[in-house]
Amino acid sequence: METNRVRDNPLSGRPYSQILLDSNFIIALLRKHRDLEDEIKAEVRGKIAIVVLDLVIWELERLARTTTSATATWAKASLAFLSKRNYAIAEHKPGPSDIDASLIAFALTEKIPTAIATIDRELKSALDSLGIPSILPRTSHGLVAEGFHL
Repeated sequence: METNRVRDNPLSGRPYSQILLDSNFIIALLRKHRDLEDEIKAEVRGKIAIVVLDLVIWELERLARTTTSATATWAKASLAFLSKRNYAIAEHKPGPSDIDASLIAFALTEKIPTAIATIDRELKSALDSLGIPSILPRTSHGLVAEGFHL
């Protein structure tokens, strides 16, 4: 039997899931010089795809243009990071233009299990009440993934 077919299978029997990134999560991890993709892969088992909503890109572009120099600098760095990593950009669902509501709507309507990576405590509370998996950064290093049933 060809053992390499089993050994080299990227799915290895685990489900596939998406991770939606919130703008504050991206900025927070970049400020601390942390690689969010490596940390997500270390915390979440199975095959994952990192996805960014178009509204998150637009918010980062707005922050890069209109806010204080420190925030603008990190927003620009976030845009460069996302461009370099070439993550999938998803179009937000029709309806709310509020970013948090759009993230929730996207996660609830996707057939693929979808988690949201954020540092926003209000959004985290909403995710918990709706049963949507979430990812939060720990203070020093590493992430906390909650609500995953993989």
